[in-house]
Amino acid sequence: MQIGASTTVAITNAADFLRRQQRDWYVTVTRSSLERFVSLMVVPYLSIYTIALGASATQLGLVNSLGMGIAGLLSLLSGWLIDRIGTKKIYLIGITMLAFSYLTYGLATNWTIIIIAMMAYWLGFTTSIHGCATVCANSLANQDRATGMSLCETFAAGFLGMAGPMLGALLVTEFGGVN
Repeated sequence: MQIGASTTVAITNAADFLRRQQRDWYVTVTRSSLERFVSLMVVPYLSIYTIALGASATQLGLVNSLGMGIAGLLSLLSGWLIDRIGTKKIYLIGITMLAFSYLTYGLATNWTIIIIAMMAYWLGFTTSIHGCATVCANSLANQDRATGMSLCETFAAGFLGMAGPMLGALLVTEFGGVN
């Protein structure tokens, strides 16, 4: 099998692009990709889990909408905080809130505890996404910014975004299905 000249140029350009990037970009891509993979493994089942813990469909929708609404309003604040406190600190706060959310979901014994998990998830997601975008933008050179951010989204949302739900479904099936 012979590699054509255009393929060789593309591989060389990709390798050059990856060599130019800072450590912060690699850390951010890895973190966001793993978070997306893990969250998409369980997200399809959170509604079922919450209802199994006693919530009605209306309560589930209300809590989810409330969480997204509060996160949307506070997202205005997260940009301001990034400028005042620093990107990495706010980014770490968002990641910590996501971890707290996942832990709370896992330890919930009734649906009212899910309210805390959902609020922490939406606040952590919004905060970490703003921190992630800022770290990405700050660590990529102007000529690499669009490529770097697109590569991150392609890997995290594309490849791992598809693999997460498939692995989640496989695990649910292996452990006896949804019950």
